[in-house]
Amino acid sequence: MSKKHLTRETIDPRYVQIGRQEAAEIIGVSPTEFDRLRKDDPKCPAGFRHGEARNSRVMFRLSDIYGYSEHRMKTANAA
Repeated sequence: MSKKHLTRETIDPRYVQIGRQEAAEIIGVSPTEFDRLRKDDPKCPAGFRHGEARNSRVMFRLSDIYGYSEHRMKTANAA
């Protein structure tokens, strides 16, 4: 049996979980700026935690981050 490799064509962003730093990088902001956006912008994905612990890592669905990035580009002012 051959081992299948994950590729862009075989990965569905609706099922990929990424961390805060990766999400910030995709959007093009610092992790600190991303935290501010999560707090101040209702369109910004809040993320989710696995577990009840306060220090549980916050994860984001990749498709939500892509959608938010698209929203930011559509609402941005021309340079």
